[in-house]
Amino acid sequence: MIGNRLHKERSRLGLSAAAIAVLGGVDGSTQESFERGEDYPDAAYLATMAVIGIDVLYVVTGMPTCTEELSVSRDEVALLRAYRTSDDHGKKAAQATLQAMAQTFPGDMVSPGALGETSTEAPHRPQTA
Repeated sequence: MIGNRLHKERSRLGLSAAAIAVLGGVDGSTQESFERGEDYPDAAYLATMAVIGIDVLYVVTGMPTCTEELSVSRDEVALLRAYRTSDDHGKKAAQATLQAMAQTFPGDMVSPGALGETSTEAPHRPQTA
């Protein structure tokens, strides 16, 4: 049952078994074993799956979570995948770019430190007329 639901959730996000295995930190044969119901994922794997948009409550219990906030688009999954496969330089560049974009637009949802910023100073906000 868990394996079937994990497969459905992976398909809902448009991810291949190989892609979700990489994101979950397991090899392809382990992912396939999960989806066939031959083995069960541990809590760390399920926590990672929740971050990428898998409805873990549904996977474990069969009862879907009805919270739009937990929904992750395919674009967001693709960005997360690209970030996780980047080297440290690429990750820092992505963090800087996103932080700069967040500071450009008033009312952003990104707080200082959310993108790896370690400064305790308030972020610079451009003056608006």
